[in-house]
Amino acid sequence: MAIYEEVLAWADRLPPWRHDALRRLCVQGGWSEEDLGEILDLAKQHHGVASAFAPSPQPIRFAAEHFPAEANQDQAVVLRSLHTLTNVGKIPSDQALEFQAQGLTIVYGGNGTGKSGYARVLKQACRARSPGTVYANAYAEDYKQLTPSATIDFELNGVPEQAIWSGQRGHVSRPELRGISVFDGDCARHYLQSKETATFQPSALSYLQQLANGLNQALRPRLQAEIAGLATDIAPFNVVPADTEAGRAVHPIGPTTDLTRAHVLAVLTPEEQAELARLPQEISEADPTAKAAVLDNAATRVDELANTITAAADIVSDEALDARQTAHRNLVEAEAAERAASELLQAEDAMQLLAGTGQGPWASLFNAAREYSTSTAYPGQAFPVTSEGAVCVLCQQDLTPEAKDRLERFDRYIRDKAAETAQLSRNAWKQIVRNVGQESVAFTAPPNMMESLSTRVATLPGEIRLFQEDLTTRQQWLKAAVLRGEWQDRPAYRGANPTASLHQIAEDLRTEAARLRANLDAAALAAKRLRLKELEARRTLSEHIEAIARVTDNLAQKAKLQRCQEDLSNTRAISMLAGQLAKTYVSETLAGTMNDELNRLDLYHIRAGVSSSGDAGAVRLGIQLQECQLDPHLVLSEAEQRMCALAYFFAELQQSGSSSGIVFDDPVSSLDHNHRTAVARRIVQESTLRQVIVFTHDAVFFGELVTLCQDAQLVPEIRSITYRAEGPGYIDAGLPYDMRRHRDRIAYHRADHQRIAASFNNPPGDTERLAMRNAYDDLRVTIEVGIEDTILNETVVRFRDGISVGRLDGVMIVQEAEYREVQRLHDRCCRNVRAHSHAAGQQRPVTQPPELLQDIEAVHTLFQEIRRRRG
Repeated sequence: MAIYEEVLAWADRLPPWRHDALRRLCVQGGWSEEDLGEILDLAKQHHGVASAFAPSPQPIRFAAEHFPAEANQDQAVVLRSLHTLTNVGKIPSDQALEFQAQGLTIVYGGNGTGKSGYARVLKQACRARSPGTVYANAYAEDYKQLTPSATIDFELNGVPEQAIWSGQRGHVSRPELRGISVFDGDCARHYLQSKETATFQPSALSYLQQLANGLNQALRPRLQAEIAGLATDIAPFNVVPADTEAGRAVHPIGPTTDLTRAHVLAVLTPEEQAELARLPQEISEADPTAKAAVLDNAATRVDELANTITAAADIVSDEALDARQTAHRNLVEAEAAERAASELLQAEDAMQLLAGTGQGPWASLFNAAREYSTSTAYPGQAFPVTSEGAVCVLCQQDLTPEAKDRLERFDRYIRDKAAETAQLSRNAWKQIVRNVGQESVAFTAPPNMMESLSTRVATLPGEIRLFQEDLTTRQQWLKAAVLRGEWQDRPAYRGANPTASLHQIAEDLRTEAARLRANLDAAALAAKRLRLKELEARRTLSEHIEAIARVTDNLAQKAKLQRCQEDLSNTRAISMLAGQLAKTYVSETLAGTMNDELNRLDLYHIRAGVSSSGDAGAVRLGIQLQECQLDPHLVLSEAEQRMCALAYFFAELQQSGSSSGIVFDDPVSSLDHNHRTAVARRIVQESTLRQVIVFTHDAVFFGELVTLCQDAQLVPEIRSITYRAEGPGYIDAGLPYDMRRHRDRIAYHRADHQRIAASFNNPPGDTERLAMRNAYDDLRVTIEVGIEDTILNETVVRFRDGISVGRLDGVMIVQEAEYREVQRLHDRCCRNVRAHSHAAGQQRPVTQPPELLQDIEAVHTLFQEIRRRRG
């Protein structure tokens, strides 16, 4: 059983959407963005998510007709013709690209000639690993509506068949064409599975890995973004109380919540709306608790006002004023005693002491000197220190006997109670002055409170205002008395302190509140409150029901998307199948065949080997470099890695036992001379066994192929694709014009002459001048080609690698007349081409068509005579 048949037998366990993904992958060689979008849509549909497309896509199960290109020995497929290309770029539909059934067909075309259009159609129809995209004519106004198509004639086991290929999405070409193996630069990248490890494996294993990991990597971020974009926050709906009928209808909010009952409850009848508006007033009237709470709060505020007034009254009470007056009297008496002691201190000293000695500031200075002496200057010694060597702690000079005596007398004076008492009195008075300056008797009684108080004691607001004025007057008198020391005419209160009345009102308020609570009908009130709560919950539900419905839908959508995401990540079975198939199809035999192919491509330093690594012992066919300390991808050049991929292509082909055709599209791109020659030699070798078709734009590679075929006595079919005035894609049998021998080119020159002569005007203008320049430019090349193939006997040929030594015996000696004729004709050409600048003054006339024909025939005659002389 072939590998894809094993995959198909196993695929029955896959969900339909993954079947469709595998089908697209095998038919197209990859997934476009459009494919990925549809595959994700199919996966979401599988888990209950509505399709985002109209009409919704339907999965197509993977079947045998969807197998990609796979060489096999069951049947032989060869291509015969590619024709009737419609809407394939600008290629005309009347062109036919024919291939010989056995041997080598070379399709040569330069850049922009349309060669890639033909090659891409074949790669699409034959389901190459990297088929590329076939584009319609991008210059057409209806470009997006055009669908490329083509007809392919082929033989199946020798029987003629025909297939229609279409670029329409979903179209599947004839499955028999998958027997054709295709290799190009893009395919090389697919053969080389991992650049880091330089490993190779069959396409089926690559597709299984893409089906598992590639699809997960491509689609998982899209699912995650879609899930993240869903609004699923249920916290805002907690405002609907869960212990109400409305709450029980929605909570807990989840993906399976049934909102049928909730939608009914969210609609309030006019009667229920009126009841909802009426109930708060009824509850207020039936519930004395609220009113009692108001009374309690009022009592508290009245008590607070009374306490504020009491605190203000304490500041200017008779007791407080008497205390301040007594403190002032004590200060006066203490300072008088201090002055008497100071006068005594003055009398004891023989010299006149400074004014103020012994009084307040001086005493502070002396006490500071004492602190400095005992703590810093003379720690541990009693103040004053008058022993030998001691100095004054203030002036820091030696103490004379008189100074020592004076210090000791000063100390005795300071220690006397009069000075100490005076200092204490001053400190106490300073604190009183600060307090009086900071204290305030102001208080505020709100107007609504004053109004409420007047309903209970009509005269109370006036009494409060009068008492507040008295407090202010007494405080002003106190500040003046403290400042001036005059305590006469103390202001008296004009009314009673209102605090007793305030406390009584507060007590009355609390009594009324207690009496209200005692009259409560708890059962009736509870019923009204419960009914109000239910109606309010339903009203809240009505405000949020639409948002709740959206979130519920989003939660349900999120659950489906998460199941889809889990399904997408469930790839273990696919990976296990790939591992099992690898053990069967990646064998030592395949490695040996690949090593043979590496040798044929002159890559003797590179070996291939089978290794097992990773989960479940995954088998890989990888590149091995003997004694190399680095990974192969760090050592091998890009060209060498491409050559390794080509070796694997041939090895896989040999293992299959297939005799079907193979197609190469520019296989030597980026290869150097030596590698290019090795590839050409291997392709020519393979062409002896089967049909080989090579598309190339490389003239040197083309020359290599032709030369190697000649050396092997093989005759390749050659097709040239050119760009004409009408556009690209025109096919000519045989060599490209630039590579034709001079005899073949003469026929072209004669036809070109007829075309020029048919439209030539006299006097000639720029059109005629340009036509003649081009004609002589080609004729000059023909002369050079004639020298190569006639005089030099093709010993040296352009676009060919090397010199044909075996043809030296046919090199002709040029006679004098022949040399002069070559020189004359070459000069004629040079005078007519743009490559040579001519003096403007010459105003050389345009050559006439008869002259051109004479020169063409002269070139033909010259080289014909040389060939005749050679015999």
